[in-house]
Amino acid sequence: MASSAILTLHAYWQGLRGGRPCPAKRDIDPAAMRALLPYLVIAEIHREPFRVRYRLVGTEAARFAGEDYTGRWLDETGWGEAIAEIVGNFRRVAESGQPLFGIDRILWVDEKWKHYEWAILPLSDDGTTVTHCLVIEDFRHFERPSGSIW
Repeated sequence: MASSAILTLHAYWQGLRGGRPCPAKRDIDPAAMRALLPYLVIAEIHREPFRVRYRLVGTEAARFAGEDYTGRWLDETGWGEAIAEIVGNFRRVAESGQPLFGIDRILWVDEKWKHYEWAILPLSDDGTTVTHCLVIEDFRHFERPSGSIW
């Protein structure tokens, strides 16, 4: 990963983890990562059926999506074909308990393909089962959109 924001968040997550498979949501101290807060998302994992609910969406994450999707279910966002891939990524993290990193591309508002990096880091309230995920998408090198990118 080349993103300094993602590398910083991962190092913070690793420090919180200690000897556990992953830290708990309650371990997160927003003051410790103040500069990253606008880009962070906390998603809640539900099982049977598997669903993802967005509990907290940072201001820049909402701006780049063109909407604040706090409190919404992933499958209710209207993000079209992207939903299946996003659900698959969350499922992979929830089942493995391991972070997932990626580089993706999106057709941007200027009608050019843009690459960005992202990470999904698992959180566990009981130390074993993934209950939440800490997410970051690094769009910081993009110009800000005026509407929804989806």
